[in-house]
Amino acid sequence: MTSQATLSHPAPGVALVLIANPPMNFGTGDLGRQILEAVLEADRGGAAVVVLASDTPGYFIAHWSLQSIVDNFSRPAGASVRQRAPGLFDVLETLPTITIAANNGQAWGGGAELSWACDLRIAGESATYGQPEVALGILPGAGGTTRLERLVGTTRCMEIVLGCRPFGAREALAMGAINRVVPDARLREETLAWAAQIARSPRWALAAAKRAIVEGRDLPLAAARRNESQIFMETARRPEALARLRRAQAAYDAGADSAAAIAAAQERAG
Repeated sequence: MTSQATLSHPAPGVALVLIANPPMNFGTGDLGRQILEAVLEADRGGAAVVVLASDTPGYFIAHWSLQSIVDNFSRPAGASVRQRAPGLFDVLETLPTITIAANNGQAWGGGAELSWACDLRIAGESATYGQPEVALGILPGAGGTTRLERLVGTTRCMEIVLGCRPFGAREALAMGAINRVVPDARLREETLAWAAQIARSPRWALAAAKRAIVEGRDLPLAAARRNESQIFMETARRPEALARLRRAQAAYDAGADSAAAIAAAQERAG
């Protein structure tokens, strides 16, 4: 069986990209391009949330193909070198669509870095993460020293990258590398339910919130606040946003509490 990334739409506003390259789902340039194409197709189709999950039991992406790295970097100095999974990791970070990585098993090396590039991360109880690159004489090259550092801090990132020790889902949750841990048998179900809940909010608001977070992360606080304020004003001027605000206010005026007012605005949105 050749590698493939299959796109489906299991719920309104939710796209599911299933990754398959058995037996261990090693990452390759071809698989990365297929994942990228599927994610971009979902975005063009109006999906609010894209879930990346594995169709291979026990493996999200075991790690990136070592042979592909050897082939790329065995060329003479100065020769052009193909980038692994061109654009995929950066696109996931900047795409307006919200992305969720669902780890059903091993996500080491490039598999872990694919997770770090997503907006949210969920894992089954038996899942593991790891950055073993230093033990192989290289270093993480797709976010393992950058995105992971932003998630868990410098001290933890140093420990993970220099120690090369795999760590489980519960440990990943405790250090802030992932958002949720669920029973293995319920991973797909719980992930899609989470994605559907997020997708109930308007796509433009989700994209604006993601943009403010991603752009503000690397700015000084004052500049980040100005950027946030600008994005807020752009979003609040949308007629659809104003309509939702008016519906929520009408519910308040009728005696609803906050939860009911927000739910009323969502339920009545077209």
